Amino acid sequence: MRKVYNVELLRQLHLARFVYFNEDFNEIYAWFNGPEIKILDYLGETIGHCTIENSSTGGDYSREEIINPRDVDTTIDKIVSDLYQQDE
Repeated sequence: MRKVYNVELLRQLHLARFVYFNEDFNEIYAWFNGPEIKILDYLGETIGHCTIENSSTGGDYSREEIINPRDVDTTIDKIVSDLYQQDE
């Protein structure tokens, strides 16, 4: 059987530098090189966003700062852990 993919979702994922699939919540977290992580549904619609946290300063990144890719990982980990803690 052939699978159908939304073209908008594929376009968004193609442009992203970092993508994480949260299959339990049917969400995709994508980073496009700015200070925000976009939260997408499986249709490619933006359903939310989160500002990347700077681990060295403890605050959020601004548009002018160079973003450490490791901070993208830790911010996404925090989003996912917060989702699972809400379920308990």
